[in-house]
Amino acid sequence: MQVRGYDKRLYKRDFKVTEELKSFGTTYKVEMWDEYGCKRTIYERTKELVTERVYDFWEETEERNERNKIEQKVLNNLVKKETK
Repeated sequence: MQVRGYDKRLYKRDFKVTEELKSFGTTYKVEMWDEYGCKRTIYERTKELVTERVYDFWEETEERNERNKIEQKVLNNLVKKETK
């Protein structure tokens, strides 16, 4: 079973849920990405947790994007120093 969610306002923000049967029971594989192209894959035991994780991931989009920008600036500065 696969379930896809889609936000029409933000065409890149999406998620896909795949139900997987494991030896310990049913698990849901959740692939989700935000409007900046950041993608995460997680595994959850219940559909309720899947919903929570997707909304939490989307709520943290701006904060995560700012952290990524800062990290990229630091890495760029390190590369510049090593090439000099």
